[in-house]
Amino acid sequence: MKDFIRIGIIGCGQVSRVGHGPAIKSDRRARIVAIADPDDANRTSFKGKFRVSADYRDHRDMLKNEHMDAVVIASPPWLHREQFDHCIDADLHILCEKPLATTVQDCSSMIDAAGRSNRVIQIGHSKRFEHGFQKMKKIIGSGTLGDLYQMSIYWHYYIPDFRKGWIKNALDRLKRYGLDLEKKYGTWRYFDTRAGGGDFFDHAPHYIDLMRFFFGEVESIYCKTRRFIKSRAHEDLATAIFSLSNGMVAVMEKSTLVLGRPVGFEKGHVYAEKGKIAFEAFQEYTYKPMKLRIYRPINIIPNVYLPIWIPRGKKNTLYFRQMKHFIDRVVEERDGSRRSGEEVSASVEDAAIAVAWTLAGYRSAEEGCEILRDEIFSL
Repeated sequence: MKDFIRIGIIGCGQVSRVGHGPAIKSDRRARIVAIADPDDANRTSFKGKFRVSADYRDHRDMLKNEHMDAVVIASPPWLHREQFDHCIDADLHILCEKPLATTVQDCSSMIDAAGRSNRVIQIGHSKRFEHGFQKMKKIIGSGTLGDLYQMSIYWHYYIPDFRKGWIKNALDRLKRYGLDLEKKYGTWRYFDTRAGGGDFFDHAPHYIDLMRFFFGEVESIYCKTRRFIKSRAHEDLATAIFSLSNGMVAVMEKSTLVLGRPVGFEKGHVYAEKGKIAFEAFQEYTYKPMKLRIYRPINIIPNVYLPIWIPRGKKNTLYFRQMKHFIDRVVEERDGSRRSGEEVSASVEDAAIAVAWTLAGYRSAEEGCEILRDEIFSL
């Protein structure tokens, strides 16, 4: 294909290696033509795996020297605002990872920058592209569940303190043999004060965005956080209660302290007048489909959930579907055709709201109070 979409990637860490890179490679309409990452090992590994011809330490050099149509921003979130501005100025289509930024001021600045562009700008709230969550949205939207009561989310990993004891010794030994697992799996999230927060900051925006995607606006948050492993810069446990505009309550638990396998678990329910939905999502990099089940009054007698079929296969997983959607929009914009399904993806405004609510959760925990919607952008 001569007229393919030329994509550059800023940030060659885990999410690019196992998410964006394979998704672009699988779509014959697009090519990764250049990458930028200040880490030499990240660039070398990514360049070899995906056969990219051009690599740069500084994204500004890539934007200056390469002919590109679009860029994926997959760097740590404190870098997003500046890189986003540079990509806007370069007149590129943008897919930017979440969290959008680490402050509401940077989020507001990115909203303003997006307003200067007539290109496709999409934020990587990838769970919107999970088949299971899209089926949930359809069921919820159909009204067949009657009045909606509550959403419960339990998302836990077991990440022990690997800065001491035998785990530290084992990791240090592996580093001497050239295998840095801390770097490979992005553990800067736990130790870098620039990260904006802990696991709650990294992952809560996904479900805050889904709450709005499913039910409407979030009206308030009340949150408690704790930091039990003192070597970490941020919390390792958070519990949040959200009030939603449709009268529902949503409860989210996020922890890295729940003893078990490192892949953890991510599951929950939606409770309603005429039924309930149980869901379980799996680590995105395993390419496993969600489990989705429904329970209605007729299920009370056998007391079993009915499974809902979810398509299988790597190309049906969220990173691949998200990238296909982005490339669809870029192709349609270039050809002058209508952007079908644009409402599925998260906008800069959607992502900014998700960050603002997450930061409001931290303020709630610090001050011991409920934070309301009209306060979240004044933090």
